[in-house]
Amino acid sequence: MAAVMTAGLLCQQCVRPSRQQAASPSTSVAQPARVPSSVFRAPIAAGTLVCRAPAPRAVAIEAETSSSDNTPTPSYVSISDKYAVIDVGGTQHLVEEGRWYTCNRLKAEPGSKIQFARVLALKSGGQFQVGRPYLEDVKVEAEILEELKGPKLVVYKMKPKKHYRNKTGHRQLLTKFLITKISTEASS
Repeated sequence: MAAVMTAGLLCQQCVRPSRQQAASPSTSVAQPARVPSSVFRAPIAAGTLVCRAPAPRAVAIEAETSSSDNTPTPSYVSISDKYAVIDVGGTQHLVEEGRWYTCNRLKAEPGSKIQFARVLALKSGGQFQVGRPYLEDVKVEAEILEELKGPKLVVYKMKPKKHYRNKTGHRQLLTKFLITKISTEASS
């Protein structure tokens, strides 16, 4: 298995010249370096290009401009055209319709419909509105999906030389909600 794992080759960004080429500057072509077997956990087929270095941006743009109009497409996933920034329990969430989010426990039963009135900003139809501090005519409607607990945290308190040790755990109570509608009073 180790013989298969060391057969991976690095890309041109990670190529280092061999000792022979470093000694003789007349050769300008560098050989791909072999990848040590400690880098990989899964077997790699012989001759496979393997690289951990990020590709340069110029190469990524050339690959993306293969469309007919030669306009580069972004390499990230774009956020939708309609979204809002809401204030829930002292934290701000950038929310979209049809997606679910978690926040600190809300006093609502699972399956119930709620409405967030503290909307800080809204982007809809190419226009971006910012409230001072809130937008009065914008409402975000959501449905409570479930109540759950966050990850387990260990709280350890200690005072040196005083024989005081206290170890407790904590799991934050959370609420998962689904955004069903982002609306303004003019569009409702």
